[in-house]
Amino acid sequence: MNDITQCWRWLCAMLAFAMLAGCANEPIKVDAARPVAKAVAKGAQIYGKNKYTPWGFGVCYGKGLNDPGQVLAFAKETCGDGRIELRGEDLLWNSCPMFQGARASFVCYPRGPKPSPVGG
Repeated sequence: MNDITQCWRWLCAMLAFAMLAGCANEPIKVDAARPVAKAVAKGAQIYGKNKYTPWGFGVCYGKGLNDPGQVLAFAKETCGDGRIELRGEDLLWNSCPMFQGARASFVCYPRGPKPSPVGG
């Protein structure tokens, strides 16, 4: 009976380890912080919305898991060929997973149309 209990504990410990190892440690895209989302929405309301309209997004990351370069690279990849600006970070009540509890909020400014080769 003692061997069965010990085997059961070992199996549970291995299962818990496997579940934790399977947790994502790469940054993930989420909604931007409320103030950033409101500012972007206000700009779209004033200036109109088209494919060149700035848009906001958040990146969840773990301060102990991800370095700043990794978070920035993920944000640039998310924005595509546009320009990004960091608009804030928050740690609490931000819809990020437990091991990635920090959120950086960015605004993406899509690249505008190319100028005419004929000048105008």
